[in-house]
Amino acid sequence: MDDHIVGTWERMVRYHRSATRAMDARLHSEFGRSLDEYDALHQMRSYGEPMTMGDLAARLLVAKSSCHRLVTRLVDAGLVERSPGAIDRREVLVTLTPEGARLWRRMAAVHTRDIERLLGAPLSAQRRRDLDEILRRLLGTE
Repeated sequence: MDDHIVGTWERMVRYHRSATRAMDARLHSEFGRSLDEYDALHQMRSYGEPMTMGDLAARLLVAKSSCHRLVTRLVDAGLVERSPGAIDRREVLVTLTPEGARLWRRMAAVHTRDIERLLGAPLSAQRRRDLDEILRRLLGTE
């Protein structure tokens, strides 16, 4: 067994957990919303048009049941709308409300600053490029 690779994996997981906890805490304190809720708003915003719950769950890397609970919270808060699909009325589409889009913009500014603080500041530009290349290779998106 390669102890070095296991240690690398453990450090990567530990850093991810630490960083996401910090970002989640910041979003909770400033907006009363979680990192998961921000991510859902972000995915809908970047998709640019109404998307199916299945597409949203796939983009969030969560089960459809978890996605449904998350979307329900956002709908109840007036940040997201649900509507039936145009072709298949059983299909549920979700999209940001104007209030959801406004909140996303405010949250995105804070979230981007957190990313810059947690990932950008400790690494040189070259190391960030190296890390990006490594992650693309690991994800198979080179």
